[in-house]
Amino acid sequence: MKRCLLPLLLCLPSYQAYCADNKDPEVYFSVSRAAARRCLPPADALALEVPRGESSDSVAGLLEQAAPLQLRRLNGPLGLATVSMRGFQAKQTAVYLDDVRLPADITGTVDLSVLPAAGLGRAEILPGSAAAAYGAGAAGGVVHLFTRRLSPGARLAQAGAEFSSYDTRTYTARAGAAGRAGDLFLAGSSVASDGFQKNSRVDKGSVSGRASLDLGAAGRLGVTGLFSRLKTGLPSGTPVPAADWDGEKEKAPNSFTDWQTSRREFAAASWSVGDAEFGLKAGASRSSNDIEAFQYGSLSAAKVADRSVYGRLTLYGDWVLGGESGVSSLASETYGDHALHSAGFFAQKTFRPAAGLEITPAARLDRSGIYKERVSPKISAVYAPDEKWKFSVSAGRGFQPPTFADLYNPWAAPAPGLKPETSLNSSAAVYYGAPQGWYAGLAGYYSAIKNRIALDPATWAASNLDSGVNSGLEAQAGYKGEVFGAAAGCARNRSRVRTGAGPHEALNFSPRDRCTGSLSASGGGFTLALDGRGVTEQYTGRGRTGLRLPEYWVFGAAVSRGFGPAEVKAGVSNALDRHYAGTADAFNGWFPQPGRTFYAGLTFRFV
Repeated sequence: MKRCLLPLLLCLPSYQAYCADNKDPEVYFSVSRAAARRCLPPADALALEVPRGESSDSVAGLLEQAAPLQLRRLNGPLGLATVSMRGFQAKQTAVYLDDVRLPADITGTVDLSVLPAAGLGRAEILPGSAAAAYGAGAAGGVVHLFTRRLSPGARLAQAGAEFSSYDTRTYTARAGAAGRAGDLFLAGSSVASDGFQKNSRVDKGSVSGRASLDLGAAGRLGVTGLFSRLKTGLPSGTPVPAADWDGEKEKAPNSFTDWQTSRREFAAASWSVGDAEFGLKAGASRSSNDIEAFQYGSLSAAKVADRSVYGRLTLYGDWVLGGESGVSSLASETYGDHALHSAGFFAQKTFRPAAGLEITPAARLDRSGIYKERVSPKISAVYAPDEKWKFSVSAGRGFQPPTFADLYNPWAAPAPGLKPETSLNSSAAVYYGAPQGWYAGLAGYYSAIKNRIALDPATWAASNLDSGVNSGLEAQAGYKGEVFGAAAGCARNRSRVRTGAGPHEALNFSPRDRCTGSLSASGGGFTLALDGRGVTEQYTGRGRTGLRLPEYWVFGAAVSRGFGPAEVKAGVSNALDRHYAGTADAFNGWFPQPGRTFYAGLTFRFV
């Protein structure tokens, strides 16, 4: 696959940007949702190639080192994990798998902990509003996951096992083959752990895969599938104040008996024909997210199921026209049975007035649920005068309708006249670097938000805040070499909201800074990697009120060595044994993360 000049600010030299290969109309950079003649993604877009021997049990583990992404975890490293960007909430970050949106829960968020990483090939991250192409729920950005694809003639059969602290055991298997007529790839994983806290035992498994068939002049067929199941205890935080944590006290749970099971199913099929100049792609998907939980002495269940169809047409390599329609249904004894229909139509045109310059206006018309039509325009420009420099700017509108939980909360009806949230978003970025050597990048953004949806702290009902502002900077720098790599990234964000005529207040769960850093070196068959990440303080309430989550830094180290078809690795996470929490709430208190954790694993390739 042809490479562009944008590295990811994460930790290893294998992280970089990708663009479409004109030979495969199914592969594209997510900024355009279609194949293109050239690759000029914006300078703040990120791409991650999943390491071939990666044994991370979930997508959350792969994304944790990305400074622009704010990851929130409950119930330890294997518990619920959500991602957000640029001051927006997790429900405003869209998560896709092979061009199909993954179903969210009743709160509109996608739990990354139940998505397996074993079958992934790469991920594309598009910070900032992408509503002009992706519609509702993409004001913060898009995380687009792709299942692994093998090169023609390649064969793969691989198995691995990893063992870590708290009696955690992870087993993975991958197999696939590719030829001129098509390809097939399957992956499975199984994870069991006693968990860091009491009542945090986890047992989960998953199977995922994709296949494609080349029909010659008649096009190409593709299918993607995923199944995952999870059973976990719910310690629901700890009653021990964070100031008293010593590595043992925080293991005490709020609940010894609560638990949750979840089952996720996803299937999608697509047909494409043509090339990057003139191409057509159509597809359909069906997915479900089924959750059952025992909490506070009662049993509850909720199932969200999505069905959708879409079509996309590429003309002259510059025009992209598309549409999609779907229905999301909720079945719950607590929230009731409901269905929300949605439809969207989008168009974009790329102009190339000068060498290295692309200007792309785009717009999308959406009808989401029970609300009137919304138009989301956007214009972006990317300029790459040579192989090292890249500049980009964009401005666009985003919107977020209320979720099932906002509309049908049985304990608190939404505020009268609850409206969708809208935002005007702008960004600018610059990047300098080559595929090898030193690189640096800087991006800035500003979002003005109207009718921001939040829970009223007095009634717990969904209501509209008058306004909000997100602004910030994202910086990266590093070195990429064949035997040595270094990377550092930092995201500074300031999010403020206002209710009525009052002053702007700092948004809750909005740390000002998130930073990451890493070093890697290889030689003599060994690979050594060091990494660290830090987050400044944050609060559970607006205006720096409620519970305080102290600033924390955690560091890790890993070493691996190959022995022919086998690879052995060992490492430590949170090497300094920091006692910290990534999130909290007013009812349960803090949700602690584990201290120092050791792990070791073996991967063996049979073919």
